[in-house]
Amino acid sequence: MSARMILPLLFGIAGVATLLWLGFWQLDRLAWKEDRLAQIEARKSAAAAPLEPYFHQSGPREDDNYRRVTFEGVLTDKQAHVLTSLKFTGAGFRILQEVIWNDKAFLLDLGFVPEAQKDAPRPTGPVRVVGNILNPDDYDESFTPDPDLDKNIWFARYLPMLAEKLDVLPFMVVVEAAEYRKDGAWVPYDAVTPLPVSVNIPNDHREYAITWFSLAVVWFGMTAYLLWRIRQKTV
Repeated sequence: MSARMILPLLFGIAGVATLLWLGFWQLDRLAWKEDRLAQIEARKSAAAAPLEPYFHQSGPREDDNYRRVTFEGVLTDKQAHVLTSLKFTGAGFRILQEVIWNDKAFLLDLGFVPEAQKDAPRPTGPVRVVGNILNPDDYDESFTPDPDLDKNIWFARYLPMLAEKLDVLPFMVVVEAAEYRKDGAWVPYDAVTPLPVSVNIPNDHREYAITWFSLAVVWFGMTAYLLWRIRQKTV
């Protein structure tokens, strides 16, 4: 091997090794992400458990995010309206309403109403709920506008700010199904269309791994070609 080939060879080996390491790292991340998603799906779809063991005044714990729970409480008329839209429906609002449970006030995400129904009256009083604990991640400090408190229009379900402005605890349950007391009987809460939680955690690690491995193959081929050209010139 000529001296002119040593540096390109070392550079090629380092490049291939780095790209392969990145590919295998993405495979490790893929396994971790799939395990995390499986845990979330298990919590999300499990039989509804009593809320009490999973309620924390400082907010949902990470291991309880998406957990399916059930409880009875009392709805008040305190609300926050979060601007959103639904495909084939258009603009509207998520209705977040205060619920009192065991002398603790927090928020129920009751679901969606069209824009015209934003300020329509809604039931208050005893309610029983099946839903999922959620710490929403739809707030971005750089892009989410401040709420219009005069019009009660919010642009994200940001629990710390909602808790401060509405004087509730930074805790939320997203309703899957709810009933309220009407004329002494439990009836479905149908004033709002429920929007049960969905898991929107990206999992692109397989594609990233394929990309890095493909680049490693290209890098190897380019290195081999370069070494061949150098050898041809030195023969």
